[in-house]
Amino acid sequence: MAGITRRRTMLLAAGTLAVGPLTGCGGSGRVRRVTTAVLEVEGVAGCEIESGMNGTFRRLLHGRIDLAAEERRDAFTIYDDAMRAVVTTLHEGDETEGNISVGGIMGLLAGVEEFTARDLEPDMAVEDYRLEQVGASALYARYGLT
Repeated sequence: MAGITRRRTMLLAAGTLAVGPLTGCGGSGRVRRVTTAVLEVEGVAGCEIESGMNGTFRRLLHGRIDLAAEERRDAFTIYDDAMRAVVTTLHEGDETEGNISVGGIMGLLAGVEEFTARDLEPDMAVEDYRLEQVGASALYARYGLT
């Protein structure tokens, strides 16, 4: 019984050590850079963005951007500008930041109406249509980045 417990402890420790470098220390710095860029966009009333990993260990950003607009069309324009700030900020980071998923960042109008990355590019060509699979690089063409 002690051997099984020791083995589980060793596997847990090894798993923690293996995942540690994948999460990195850059997550909080990345979130700060992205949040600052989003809050500078005219019409953004606030935002809460967090960093994490999905079930396949892909890095992701998720959260919400509060849009200060009366009309849906204006709110969509603000969301588009805010996502441009997100994608551009990641593009200016290290080369791996283009692989970070940004599909979980929602734009909220009056706290109820939601915009997603799919609204920006409805015909986006990705292997998996789930929002958590939308990487920043999938929006590079929209924002004139390479």
